[in-house]
Amino acid sequence: MTILEALAIIEAAVSECKKRNINTSEVRHALDLLGPCIRREWVMSQFRFNTLDGFASNEADGEAQEQALRATFPGIRDSVRELLGKRMDALARKFHDTHDMKVKDEIERLAKEYGKLKEPWVFRQ
Repeated sequence: MTILEALAIIEAAVSECKKRNINTSEVRHALDLLGPCIRREWVMSQFRFNTLDGFASNEADGEAQEQALRATFPGIRDSVRELLGKRMDALARKFHDTHDMKVKDEIERLAKEYGKLKEPWVFRQ
């Protein structure tokens, strides 16, 4: 699983938390993968706490879980965006030294993903 795939899993969990239990192995694996990459540790621990609480038994609890996840997800997303930017910078320096076209292709692929993350996150149900 890549960091971008993990981010997509986390985003889907935010959208689906009122409909289903998001305390799944897939979501836990995505959180474990993203954990070391997130610069603001409190954002990750807050998201993890609200995720591992599990599916709420009533609609009011589900609403509270959704609000907490919606509040913390943008911080995770911004940290992934910063990580992509740093990775592109490192690859640009490598390309300058080596002129390896595979490195250039990777920069272009990451730039497309970075561009998608440049837009503010909008919650869609």
